[in-house]
Amino acid sequence: MIDPKLKGKVVLITGANNFYGIGAAVAKAFARQGAKVLLTYLRLSPEEFGIAQLDAAQAAEAGLHFYHARRAEGGADIVNSIKDEGGWVEAFEADLTDPEQLLQLFDWGERNAGPIDILINNAAAYQELDTIFTASLSTYRKTFDVNVGGTLSMMVEFVRRFEEQGRKGGCIINLSTDSAQAFSGQINYGASKAAIEAFTRSVAIETGPLGIRVNAIAPGPTQSGYISAESEQELSERIPLQRIGEPEDIADAAVFFASDQARWITGEVIKVSGGHTL
Repeated sequence: MIDPKLKGKVVLITGANNFYGIGAAVAKAFARQGAKVLLTYLRLSPEEFGIAQLDAAQAAEAGLHFYHARRAEGGADIVNSIKDEGGWVEAFEADLTDPEQLLQLFDWGERNAGPIDILINNAAAYQELDTIFTASLSTYRKTFDVNVGGTLSMMVEFVRRFEEQGRKGGCIINLSTDSAQAFSGQINYGASKAAIEAFTRSVAIETGPLGIRVNAIAPGPTQSGYISAESEQELSERIPLQRIGEPEDIADAAVFFASDQARWITGEVIKVSGGHTL
């Protein structure tokens, strides 16, 4: 059996309150490896996306209503699930675009678990009707402030503390999308992920001497609760491996990037997409 050597490591995962999402799957995967898992998230109302709260709450099948109901929840279900399996986990709600809350997040994490070894930037925002015909500085800022600004700010604070503490062997994993280079219908979202990929490569060069590796995962269509059964069938037919992704597919890639087996890999963006966008 391969030992990724993650036992006792402290991992901080952003955007991890959707029980069916990538963040939750990543948290569970690291906890099963014996890591101490710190979760952070920001609850979002379905009404921000034009969905009535009652309609979202009543949704029982995958689709946008179901998805936004999950994004409005706290992290209790994920925490309880990990603890039931014997894992170590704590959760903290924070707005990553607020500098004060971001500092509080890191302080809280270090008090509860110790210095953070692995940072996974999974939190993301998107806008409905994100096309050139609807785009504005407002939709741009709402997307880039979280996806790019939040990711950058988290990396800055992680690296700052890592350097001050004189530590070695750190790891940052950023989440992109396999459509970062061209995402019609989600132009701000796609562009924000392309920026994250650029940051990943640049920061990897700058933090290499500190012993911090920086990589990114670019998922294809992944069932985090938002893909309806009809859309799933249509998408699967366009994917060489003939299925959409599961959050666990992305989680396995994250464990690999953080593992000792990836000790000489940095500045890379790997598509985990079943061949989608090839």
